[in-house]
Formats: sequence, C-alpha cells, structure tokens
Amino acid sequence: MKGGADLHTHTTASDGTVTPEERIRMAVAAGLEWVGITDHDTLAGLPAAREAARAAGIGLVPGVELSTDVDLGTRRVGVHVLGYWVHEDDAPLVELLARRRAAREQRLARMLERLAAAGIVLDEARVRSLAAGGAVGRPHVARALVEAGVVATVAEAFEKYLTPGKPGYVPRAPLAPEAAIAAIREAGGVPVLAHPGLLPQQLFNLWPAWKRQGLAGVEVYHSKHSPEQAQAFLARARELDLVPTGGSDCHGPQPGQPPLIGRVRVPAEWVERLRQRAAAD
Repeated sequence: MKGGADLHTHTTASDGTVTPEERIRMAVAAGLEWVGITDHDTLAGLPAAREAARAAGIGLVPGVELSTDVDLGTRRVGVHVLGYWVHEDDAPLVELLARRRAAREQRLARMLERLAAAGIVLDEARVRSLAAGGAVGRPHVARALVEAGVVATVAEAFEKYLTPGKPGYVPRAPLAPEAAIAAIREAGGVPVLAHPGLLPQQLFNLWPAWKRQGLAGVEVYHSKHSPEQAQAFLARARELDLVPTGGSDCHGPQPGQPPLIGRVRVPAEWVERLRQRAAAD
C-alpha cells in the first residue's frame, strides 16, 4: 500500500521505542503521505519530527494524547483524547502537560514500591533510561520487567503486574475527558476520541455529550478495531458530525510487537478535513 495517512503514532518522547526522526523514516518507508505523532502528555518530540518530515518530504500532523478517566461507579475507565494542531506554545496547555508528567513521576515511584513489596525489585535508573528522557509510564516498567526476566513480553507484564488489581498497578492522577477536550480546544487544536473500540460499550452513549463539550472527531480506524466496529464508528461520526480519523497507534518495534506504522491508514483527504476543523474552531 502507498499513500494515505497514519494519524496515531508514538516516539521516545513518550512510550514509543524509536526517536521522532526514526518514526519519520519509518513513515516514509511505509509509503505514507502523512504521519501523525501523538505522544502521551508531551509535545517534546514535535520539533525534531517536523524538521525530519520537512527534509523527507512527508507531511506531519502534530498531535498529543491525553489520558483521562471516566468513573463508572464500580471502576474507573481510561479514555484517551487526541489533540491535533494545538498551538504548541499555549501556556495553559503547556502547564497542564507539565502537571501530567509530574504525576507520571509520582506514579512511577509508587509502582516500583508496589512491585518491590511483591518481591520484584527493578532498577529505577534503568526504567528511566528506557524512557530516554521522555514521559515515563507503564510501558517502560513493562519493558524493564521483560529485561529482568520476570516476564517474556510487554503484554505479559501488563497482564500480570500492571493492570487494575495486579501487584504493580497504581491509578493515574485523574483528569476528566471534558477537561482534556477543553484544554485542546483552548489551545486551538482539534480534540479526537482515541480508539473507542477499546472502551466499554456504555461509553458510546457519552459521545453526544462530549460533542457538546467540544469533541470534534473520533478515531474510526485503529489497529485493534474490527471492521464491524469501524463501520459502526464511521456511521456514528457522520451522525454527530465528528471528523473521522484513523491510525495504527504504533509504539514499536519492540519484543512481541511488530512495527504497526502504516498498517492502518486513512485517505489523505481526511487530513485536510482535520485541518479545516482546526481553522474553523
């Protein structure tokens, strides 16, 4: 396949395994016309990605991914909100991202404490080195568990140690989807609901409320969406006048996960629709 856009990828600025420059090279090798870089809670990878994209002749869709939570009474469910084309010097957004990264640091310390209490001692310095100066998170702890021989894959690390109810799990600092949507809009960006297929079905009913709060798009196509889910999301996006997007959510390559970049791609025309929504808002 050639052409199109993969609007959801990660780099070492957060929990991806390749630098922004390497991610651009991979996008070119995949034959993409556009690539979105949407690191968690940080815009730090965008300057290098922008320069590399300009040199390589590929379009960059700058973004960020904010992790939020919805309280369902018996449990909290994580909801991710993508923000495209935010003003990267917007002071309130920059401050919000700084607070989110500080909360990640506190969460890391608690995760390591809980794992140690369970008899698994990880080297904090090694976990931080795996983050390569980026926003640290559970994937880096998972990779450290693989390196230490505790588990064979990152997926196994999450399943056994880093999900709710497991020894190393610590809930993240709360942030409501509405707050993330507002922050992205106030920074001139386009808020998009990420991978709704990974969410409980009951949250499907919240889309109209989020639309009223300023949600502008939904990630229809994703590497973990079935064709049936994608069709349902596309129909719902059209019904609510939400811009459809799509992306692989590529974090790799890494052990147990091939590089997904370009395996999910949407028409290049959808990039222009996103850009127009940013300009209109």
